[in-house]
Amino acid sequence: QYQTSASFARVLRPCQLEVARGQRGSHSNNNMNPWCLLLAQNIYHNHNIKMSGGRQMARTVPATKKGPIARLIGTVDIDGNGTNHPLEQVDPFMLLDQATITKNEMPPFGSHPHRGHSVVTVLLQGQIKSWDSVTQKEATVQGPASYFVDAASGLFHDETSVISDESDADQHPVLFQLWMSVKEEDRVKPPALQYDTNLPLGDVNNDIGEVIGSIRYFVGGENVSIKTAHPIMVGLVTQQPGTTAKIPIDSSFGGFVVHIEGCATYGDNSDSTSTENDVVVFAHTTDETENFLQATTDSNLSGTCRYLICTGQRIEEPWFKKLVANGAIIAKDADEVRKIAAQVEKDKTFVPK
Repeated sequence: QYQTSASFARVLRPCQLEVARGQRGSHSNNNMNPWCLLLAQNIYHNHNIKMSGGRQMARTVPATKKGPIARLIGTVDIDGNGTNHPLEQVDPFMLLDQATITKNEMPPFGSHPHRGHSVVTVLLQGQIKSWDSVTQKEATVQGPASYFVDAASGLFHDETSVISDESDADQHPVLFQLWMSVKEEDRVKPPALQYDTNLPLGDVNNDIGEVIGSIRYFVGGENVSIKTAHPIMVGLVTQQPGTTAKIPIDSSFGGFVVHIEGCATYGDNSDSTSTENDVVVFAHTTDETENFLQATTDSNLSGTCRYLICTGQRIEEPWFKKLVANGAIIAKDADEVRKIAAQVEKDKTFVPK
């Protein structure tokens, strides 16, 4: 479960079982096979697996509600327009919204621009219909699915709900829309779009290898269909009550957890999280042993706990956002972003004249 080789796992598994038996029997190591204890200690030391809470957390930020949309990450643009929210960004992620759409053909934004960033719509359930200026075609996607847009040098697109019976809650699209920063060199490339409706589903295990849940990869991880400019992983975890998972993550990546339902404690937090759409932000670390996210679910839950993990390689480059025509322009400085936004508003092109 630590993404080791199969041969290493075969050696480790019996020792993990022996460790667990000894701990359950006496809360000490007296009952353990000494060889297993020595091997387990060497494994943890040599393979940088911390016997602790794993990745530390910096803070927990509640969502800002604005109508049917919950803002989880991202704030106003350079001119103060948009939704004011205390969590401005989590490199490489610049915006995250959550919504449950209850009406057909919503939201009513129409064709709108994106430039200078990547966008993934994480569709948990329901159907959405999309159109884009690259293919000039419409496509309908059934969740669970990913709709990934590399906006790059600029494109127009539109997404609306497809609901035949608005009284049926199972038809209501439930989604997250996540924006990722890219490097300046990526902003001159042509835009591209990708869809994936065959999302891989992996097991989530506890310390002794028991399956305690699942993780659905919308981007990254076991999902090799969606190609990204820089490494990211977006995965939806469903975990049984009263269990502890250790999910491997890159210790150098930035990221966060979005709590969806149930009650869980993430990382080294002393307090549990039970509020929908709370964002638990990873602390920045240079400690390579913080290479997993630990999540412990409440044993009193009547059902499963669900949470979304978003992690990615930090971009560490400045960016500026300008909202225009129901969309957004991202550029390297304020002058450029204003010039491009003005051109988009004037004649729907992304190159200032």
